[in-house]
Amino acid sequence: MAKTSDSGEVLRVSNLDAGYGHVKVIRGGGIAVAAGEVVALVGRNGAGKTTFLAALAGLIPDVSGQIVLHGQDLAALPSHKRVQAGLGICPSGGRLFKSLTVEENLTIGAPTATEADLAPVLKLFPELQALRTRYAGKLSGGERQMVAIGRALMLKPRLLLLDEPSEGLAPIVVLRLVEAIKALRASGVAMLVAEQNVKFTDLVCDTWYSIDKGVIAPHNHSAAHEPHAAIA
Repeated sequence: MAKTSDSGEVLRVSNLDAGYGHVKVIRGGGIAVAAGEVVALVGRNGAGKTTFLAALAGLIPDVSGQIVLHGQDLAALPSHKRVQAGLGICPSGGRLFKSLTVEENLTIGAPTATEADLAPVLKLFPELQALRTRYAGKLSGGERQMVAIGRALMLKPRLLLLDEPSEGLAPIVVLRLVEAIKALRASGVAMLVAEQNVKFTDLVCDTWYSIDKGVIAPHNHSAAHEPHAAIA
């Protein structure tokens, strides 16, 4: 069992370098997430947000630095061991299996899941109850995002990574996701949200970091709007 930090800190990343081959995308990245906190990683398209989350999840082989989740250093662990340690990820665009139903997508990482295991996800997203037998390829963008988040939650993560959750969604759907994220935060789930939509992060996040050309820096609440004011 992972050791829990006395300070209530869920995640601490320090001196993280990550890239692809000879191309270094993240340079000395550092970030911290406390229990029950929603942290934003804000940057424009191509700034390195997805690479940073992928490095945390163990999806990029060329990584150095420390990734500590509840006192356990994950840096040397393969991705499935990081999931077992409590790290969940919802990738950009959801990436569902279109030929599987909603319920099959929700339980694909937890094949022995019971109705009781599904209950918290269906309570968070009651819209999915009537869609359980629908194929994912026939869902709307908002419905796909709900399923993708629900799939990650089925693994009962200590920390949930959300990559561009508002991307391509209608404003009314974005507000629905805001409600869901606030409910998760109230239940104690810690989250790291990588976004370029600062209006969205302003509604759900407690702490902000900016990323530009792979360099991560802390931002206060008001400053988080300035570098990305033109982003809708």
